[in-house]
Amino acid sequence: MMRRRESGSGAVVLAVGATITGGLPVFLLGALFVQIQLDVPAPQWVLGAAVASYWGTAAVMSLLAGRVVSWLGIRSATLLGVVVGVLSLAGGAFLVPSWPWLLVWAAVGGVSNGISHPAANQLINLRVRRGMLATAFGIKQAAIPFSAFLAGLAVPALALTLGWHWGFGLASLFALAVGGLFWWSVPRGELSRHRQGGSHVPLTPPLMKYLMLMTSVTTLSAAATGAVTAYAVISGIERGLPLAWAGILLSVGGLLSVIVRVVVGRIADRANSSFALATVATMMCVGGAGVLLMAVDTQWTFVVGMLLALGIGWGWPGLTHFVVSRVAGPATPSATGIMQIGTYVGSGAGPLAFGLLYTAVPEVALWIIVGAVQIVAGYIAVVLARTTPPPVPVA
Repeated sequence: MMRRRESGSGAVVLAVGATITGGLPVFLLGALFVQIQLDVPAPQWVLGAAVASYWGTAAVMSLLAGRVVSWLGIRSATLLGVVVGVLSLAGGAFLVPSWPWLLVWAAVGGVSNGISHPAANQLINLRVRRGMLATAFGIKQAAIPFSAFLAGLAVPALALTLGWHWGFGLASLFALAVGGLFWWSVPRGELSRHRQGGSHVPLTPPLMKYLMLMTSVTTLSAAATGAVTAYAVISGIERGLPLAWAGILLSVGGLLSVIVRVVVGRIADRANSSFALATVATMMCVGGAGVLLMAVDTQWTFVVGMLLALGIGWGWPGLTHFVVSRVAGPATPSATGIMQIGTYVGSGAGPLAFGLLYTAVPEVALWIIVGAVQIVAGYIAVVLARTTPPPVPVA
C-alpha cells in the first residue's frame, strides 16, 4: 500500500479536475443545445439520444474500469481519461457538421467519464486519511454539479455572445490544463508502481448483493436528476424564462449541489455509513418533491422546484461513493465501477425517455413521473441504510 499523505489535498484537486473534464461534455450539450440547433438542425429527441450515448459508453467503460485501473495504474488511467475528454470537447467545438456527430462526441465523453471516476476514487482512497474520506469524496463528486454550473454559465457568458463553439473550445483547453497538471505533479513511477495487475481484488458475493441494492438506488435517482439537468433549460424557456436566465438557473442549481455535497461529506466523516445512507434518502425525497414542484405550471414553482431538485436532490453521489469505499476497501475500483453502472444507465435512460416522450406526453405528467422515480429511490436508500454492510474483502 502506498504511503498516505497527511491531508491528501493535492489528490483531491487532481481528482476534481479529472472528474470535471469527464462531466463537461454532457452538461455543455444540455445547456447549449438550443444554440446548437440554430447551426445544426436537430429535433428535441436528439438531446436525449446524445445524453444516453454519453452515459451508455460511460456504463460500458465503468464495467471494465476496475481492471483498467489495475492494469494501467492510477496515473496512466487518469491521464487516459483526461485525454479522451479533451478529444470529446475539441470534437464538439470543431467537428459537428450534422447532428449525428453530437452523439459521437457525447459517446467519446462518456468513455472519459467511465475511466476517470474509478481512477479518481482509488487515488483518493490511497492518498486521503480515513477521517477525511467522506469530505474528500464530497468535494470530488461536487465536480459533477460544478460541471453543470460551468455549462449553465456558458449560456450567457459565451453562447449568446461568441457562440456555442466557444463553450466546448474553452472547456477543451481546461481539460488540457488538467492533464498537464497531473502529468507535472505526479511523477511517472509514483502511482504506476501501485498497479494491482494479477492481484486484482475480487468482489465477494455478499458485497455484490449489497452493491446491487446500492445500484438500484443510484439508477433511479440518476434517471431523475439526469432528466432535470438535460431538459431544465429547454423546459424553463417554455415556461417563459429568457434563455440567459434559464442557463443561470442551471448554474445556480449546480452550485448549490456543490455546496451540499461538500457539507454533507464533512458531516458524514463524523458519523457512520448508516447515517450517510439515511442522509442520501432524505436528499432524494426532497429532490423528488422539488421535481413535483416543477410540474406546477408557474414560473416561481419551476424555479424553486429546480433548485431543490438539483441543489439538494443531486447531493447524494459523494455519500454513496464514501459508503462503497468503506465497505469495499481494496476492491474500491471494481466496486465503484459496478455502482457507477447504475448511475450511468439511469443518467442515460432518464433523459432518453424524457426526450422520446416530450412531444407525446404533457410536460406536467413527465415531471410528475420523474419526481415519483426520485422518491422511490429515496425509499430504497432507507431500506439499504437498515441493511448490515458486508465484511470488507481481503486483498
